[in-house]
Order: sequence, then structure tokens, then C-alpha cells
Amino acid sequence: MALLTPEDVAQQLAMSLSWVYANKHRIGYHQIGTAIRFEPKDVAAYSEGCKRGPQTGGRNTWESLSATGRSETGGLSRKRTTVSDINKRLQGLEKGSARRTSTRPSAKLN
Repeated sequence: MALLTPEDVAQQLAMSLSWVYANKHRIGYHQIGTAIRFEPKDVAAYSEGCKRGPQTGGRNTWESLSATGRSETGGLSRKRTTVSDINKRLQGLEKGSARRTSTRPSAKLN
């Protein structure tokens, strides 16, 4: 089993030696005495995990691991608050039909 030195990993990933030492936990490493060594498969797996590519559809955008491309209410997020929603709530406050809070009357400040 041929292990890579931090210098080898820095050269393969085109990063600085200090970056390799700072991110060794993300890559996966072996500590033999005071020496740090990396397995080539771990370095390759880390590099693949960082890979991004163009989306299909002919646009020059890049895919992301986040789910920001979901429809407005298709994901787990709530419906967006619009100006008209805020205006309806404000009108409700003016008319006195605002939601009651769960604060006990004795806890309210006068």
C-alpha cells in the first residue's frame, strides 16, 4: 500500500501544503508517529466529492448540492410572504382582528 505525503497531495490537488494540513480531516489520513500520510483512493474520493459540472439544458450555470431550484412551495419551505400578505395582516391589526398571543395577561407590560 503506497501512501502519499502531504506534499504529494498538495501537488495533486493544486493546493498549498498548509491547506492540506488544515483539511486533512476532510480528506482522510493516517498518522504514523508524527508523520501524516494519505491513501490515494481517499484523495481521489475527496476530489470527486468537490467536483461540479454544468447542468443539462445548454446554460452556463453550475449545479449545486443545495435544493434552491425547487418550485416556490414544492419543497419543504413555507410559502413566500408577499407585500399583499403583509398588507392584509396590517389591515387586520387596524381592525383589531389580529391573532392573540399566548402571553398571559399578568406577564404583559403596561
